[in-house]
Amino acid sequence: MGGNALKHLHPIRLTSAEVVALVHHLHRNWQLVDARPLYLVPWVAEKQDHGDIDLICESNAPTVERFAGMIGAHVAAISRNDKVLSVPVPVPWDRGRIVQVDFICCATAEAPATRFFYAGGDFGMLIGRVAAWQGLVFGMDGLRYRAERDVPWAADVHLTADPSTVLTALGYPAELPWFDTYDTLWRFVLSSPLAGPWMFMPEATNHENRSRDKQRRKVGDFQSWLSEHFSERLSPPAPRRTPAEARDWVRKHFPAIGIDEALHLQEARFAYAKLRTRLLGLGAAQSVLSTGHPPELLGKVVHDMQVHLPDKATREEALASPHGWDDMIGRARAAAALVAAARGLETCDPGALPEFQAPPSIGGVHA
Repeated sequence: MGGNALKHLHPIRLTSAEVVALVHHLHRNWQLVDARPLYLVPWVAEKQDHGDIDLICESNAPTVERFAGMIGAHVAAISRNDKVLSVPVPVPWDRGRIVQVDFICCATAEAPATRFFYAGGDFGMLIGRVAAWQGLVFGMDGLRYRAERDVPWAADVHLTADPSTVLTALGYPAELPWFDTYDTLWRFVLSSPLAGPWMFMPEATNHENRSRDKQRRKVGDFQSWLSEHFSERLSPPAPRRTPAEARDWVRKHFPAIGIDEALHLQEARFAYAKLRTRLLGLGAAQSVLSTGHPPELLGKVVHDMQVHLPDKATREEALASPHGWDDMIGRARAAAALVAAARGLETCDPGALPEFQAPPSIGGVHA
């Protein structure tokens, strides 16, 4: 997962037997900092040497840093993928050489889905390309409906973290074969009726993925293999599923999720957040002043309110707490009332703070 994070240190490649021996050594010492076991990510059986070793741990970056210091190493740049952290560690080997070991840190709740994502070789990345063409995301937390990127309030909707459910939903058998060769892995990935060779070619993905693919030797091998075996099927016969088509798919395969309700709820929460943000400034002034004031005057009131409000850091800290918003809106209204009184402006009762109202639903679809 760490890729070339430690390339400048010239890490050596290990045989499969050396990897197992190294992990045994690491596991003995790991238990001194965390009682939970390390999980060695499996590889395709025909792979004979390894440039970096992936270990999944139900832990966090500070624990990995403490462990690295114990064995005489240091951590490199930490990267995040969803809720999962990757911490590359240059583990000392013989004669002053190092081995790159990527500690993939996740919470215990996400560990089964993370291990499934790393079921062998580039399994997770390849299945993710299949999911992407369906308007979905397959990641280390399972399967999600991909939010529309041009909708400001939209966020991905989590569908399932169960490995068997992910497989069957994407058209695969609910049991993985033994990935003894890359040919076996690649043919399994293509075995779903939802998969097509064109999905994995450079033209089918974005610039970021193309750049990553260039650093993955086996992705290039896979694309060459596709060109050799499926040369007539490298152009997509149809575009990716639209968001509307993806929602239809989710309604069919995951009816209990209530995709429409979930998206309407996101929209309502976004609108409520905008309302509360407004009530920290202009909305506070409008709520305590009588109607009919010009925008210029309201702007001056908001400006004068600032001396009566906490500094930015204090506000941000308060807003991070469950009841912080109500407290800060109340203080903003009080500040507006002080400014209004100083300016001789008539005030009114601002009323109760608005509460979040979930959108009503009828027959499973929000009105």
